[in-house]
Amino acid sequence: MNNSISRRNWCKHTALVGAEMVVLTPRAYQRTAERSCRPPQSTEVVGHAERFDLTSWQALAQRAVDAARSAGATYADARLTRNVIMFFKIDEVPTTHLWTWDMVGVGVRVAVNGYWGFAGAPFVEQDAIINMARGAVAQAKVNAKGPPRTIDLGHIPAVTGTWTMPVQIDPFSISMEEKCDFFDLWLDQAAKNKIDIENDGSCVAVFTRRECTIATSEGSVFAQTTFASGGRMIATAQSGGIPLPVSGIGVSGQGWERFVDAKLPDQWPQLYERSKELGKVGRKPTTVGRYTIICDGSTMASIVTNTLGIGTQLDRALGYEADAGGTSFIDDPLSMVGNFPIAPSLVTLTANRSLPAGLATVRWDDEGVEPQPFTLIQNGVLTDFQTTREQAAWLAPYYQQHHRPVRSNGCAFTPDALCIPMQHMPNLSLEPSHTPVRLEDLIGDVRDGILIQDGMLSAVDFQARNGLISGQMRFIRDGKAAEWAEGGSFMINTQQFWKSLAALGGASTMVERGFDAWSPDGGGLEKGQPPQTASHTVRAVAAMIPNQPLIIPQNRA
Repeated sequence: MNNSISRRNWCKHTALVGAEMVVLTPRAYQRTAERSCRPPQSTEVVGHAERFDLTSWQALAQRAVDAARSAGATYADARLTRNVIMFFKIDEVPTTHLWTWDMVGVGVRVAVNGYWGFAGAPFVEQDAIINMARGAVAQAKVNAKGPPRTIDLGHIPAVTGTWTMPVQIDPFSISMEEKCDFFDLWLDQAAKNKIDIENDGSCVAVFTRRECTIATSEGSVFAQTTFASGGRMIATAQSGGIPLPVSGIGVSGQGWERFVDAKLPDQWPQLYERSKELGKVGRKPTTVGRYTIICDGSTMASIVTNTLGIGTQLDRALGYEADAGGTSFIDDPLSMVGNFPIAPSLVTLTANRSLPAGLATVRWDDEGVEPQPFTLIQNGVLTDFQTTREQAAWLAPYYQQHHRPVRSNGCAFTPDALCIPMQHMPNLSLEPSHTPVRLEDLIGDVRDGILIQDGMLSAVDFQARNGLISGQMRFIRDGKAAEWAEGGSFMINTQQFWKSLAALGGASTMVERGFDAWSPDGGGLEKGQPPQTASHTVRAVAAMIPNQPLIIPQNRA
């Protein structure tokens, strides 16, 4: 279903009159496939750098809540969002602007007699919002004909205010033409330094801005704006080098400065030399067997997301996502939390929504909770789950037994107002070793193994139990990285993998990696029906894991 609408159709079905109306111009899903930097020809669209009137949005959200309460809702929240996304293909000159998406929407969620109702639409207009709120209540009342149940949302203080993610440069204040000019300049400089940028379609840049205003029946009225900028470029020395990722441009909660601060012109000479040097390293086919593997911080970030990150989502663990995103290898949460040894005692996994430049960073979650950092795994033992307000009550016996408050961990989110709020992943951190262990130290302790760099965990199954690790691999011989290992992937079982972990790197091996809808290993981020995808950042350190099985794909050349 295409949720975007053209201005022509929108105007045809919407009458915006009176001081109480807010005038918006939602943009259709525009695709410009021309190989040029020309802007779209339409002049009907609000400029991306402009913001909609906050006071009007707050008033409309509050009217939706009031309408829902008048119709019989015991709880209601309404959110208005505007998402702007700009996508570029940057693997050759001239840079291709693939598409821009600028969309507004409204969603109303209500509770009646322990059952939820929801309605959303890709436009914002007063009468429609009020009717939508009443429709959500009617839906909840029909749902409430089922067996009696309750929704315990706990008690949180009402919040008011506005918050904007601190970025230096709103990426949409830089025109499309200027972005293209910068990309073309950087690619031209790469060519002058004898660097080729892969042109297989994987080299892209994405910029997003999400503006969200929320009102609740508990008195909260707040607004926040978040950003994400970043991309991927693979560079190879023309004289027979090894493909290497350009550093500093991975997706992050930043603005246009993400690319400016990466100082790409300064990277090209070093990338050329390193790519050329690594190109001289010999190659050797892999063979089926078990190896001690060293995963760098980037690889571990992908493994954390697609194993522990997925597994500690409470709705998955309880089976509520069984017909959508999947379930979890943690399949008895109340019995396992506080008792289940997932990993050795050296493993601690924390979560937060306050990491500077984190993709899941907010001031308040989508239910008005001000998130606090929390620990999911403490010294190898499962100690908590990712939760929303409703989900926190499901763990009440555990929290009360350990004299902890029954409080949401602030993980409620929806990518846009057309989706009902759900629990989504916060920023995660695999804490470093207490000793200053370097990547070289981990390699030095291995006599015969494989080093995996810039890797990812993919092909993850429905319960996040099994998956395949791939990436740039080198054999380790007597404590030193040796030939490139050609072919093969490591098949892991989540529980065996984490329990086998023998060593963690120190803070010097820490890497921050962003995961979003564009990530090749971000399939586990999808939840719900229709699917929702949220973004988050993972900080992870390198690790040593013995006795991991390597398999050889049948189609290996």
